[in-house]
Amino acid sequence: MFSRLIHAATYCIGVFWSVGAFSQAADTPSLALHEVLERALVHSAQVRKARWEREATALRISEQRRSGWLPQAQLSASADYVPALPTTFLPATLFGGAEGAYTAATLGQPWQVFASVRVEQPLFDESARRLTTAATWVTALQDLLVQQSEEEVIFQTTNLFYQVLQTKALLKALDAHQRQLEALERTVRVQVSGGSAVPTDVQRVQVALAGLQARRQELESGIEALLQGIQFVCGIPFSQPIALVETRRDTVQWMAMPAVAADQTTTYRLLDGRLSLLRTQERSARAQGWPKLGLYAQAGILSQRTDARFAASEGRWYPLGLIGLRLDWPLLNGYRHRQQVSALRLEARKSEEEREYFTQLRQLEQLQARSQWENARRTLYVREQGVELARKLVGQTQLIFQENKASLSDLLAAQTALAEAETQYEQQVFTCRLAEVKWLKAAGQLRTLLDK
Repeated sequence: MFSRLIHAATYCIGVFWSVGAFSQAADTPSLALHEVLERALVHSAQVRKARWEREATALRISEQRRSGWLPQAQLSASADYVPALPTTFLPATLFGGAEGAYTAATLGQPWQVFASVRVEQPLFDESARRLTTAATWVTALQDLLVQQSEEEVIFQTTNLFYQVLQTKALLKALDAHQRQLEALERTVRVQVSGGSAVPTDVQRVQVALAGLQARRQELESGIEALLQGIQFVCGIPFSQPIALVETRRDTVQWMAMPAVAADQTTTYRLLDGRLSLLRTQERSARAQGWPKLGLYAQAGILSQRTDARFAASEGRWYPLGLIGLRLDWPLLNGYRHRQQVSALRLEARKSEEEREYFTQLRQLEQLQARSQWENARRTLYVREQGVELARKLVGQTQLIFQENKASLSDLLAAQTALAEAETQYEQQVFTCRLAEVKWLKAAGQLRTLLDK
């Protein structure tokens, strides 16, 4: 009876432990690279800032376009008290005086109220018309700035993602080496009990295990810090555990890396758009010296009294109305217009030089990225061969050690060589992947990483 109770309790504990482990695994989402990038693009403050700036620019451009051609209406009103009215001199003959004499007279009343509405409609403004094209370029540049911000987030997040996987791969290789050393420790203990080994051999294995455990702590701390970085850029709470998985199985295979024209990249299109914008602004600045023609109309009312009782029934209001054309032609503005045109021309030359420099720099980056990836792939093949040789060496040394034909130092050296070979191989795998990401950046194809 007692044994049955023990068996039932053991079964329940096992079930509860399994359910808890399953629940923890279910609460830990597994994120592939494209999922991490999608989350990062949604939660990135840099991308959100660029999008808000684009919306603000769109509002400003819409306002400028409307204000350039739609009529402008302005209502103005004033109520004045003039204690000292202006004095003028009128011919005395108006008041029955002598010919050639003048009489001083005051104009108006001390209390005055005036209200008017003025409407202006531009008819011809070449500078504003040319700025319409500039507004189109500004909108396109804002879209490119958003795209550039997204590419920067993709590049930084991808590097962080592969650093996590690389560190985990190193930890996995270290765990395998630790298990081998633990098995070796058990073997040496058996040999010590049989008299074919000394206790010092056990201590030497334990020293090697202690070094691996210290290295393991360093790797685990590094993984935790990198995962926190992923959680930060993806907007995931730090209390939520995550697991990163690699779904791209062909990253270490040979791939074609053809030369891509620099004008296919976002940065080049930004520089080219900025150059076009500066040239448009230069043409608009030239047109500021042209005449501007506009139509205006004004209507108003005026009342004057000796007191402030304008609402009295005997008060009189006098209407005012006019309509006309206005021509503005700047003839001399102190060379300000010429200096503005010259400054814009110099900025355009500077932008053109930056575009040419970027073209050459991007070609160099593509060549270096392609060379780095090819060298990394060749090195990976060498590392793979080294792992195979190290495994064969460990297997042969273990057989010889069991036959007491090899020393413990030889076996430990073989185990260490295998661990180093596996570590170098894992590092080289992700070196190839990071080299591929650098080439995608140089070729302007980082958004292909979002493909599932």
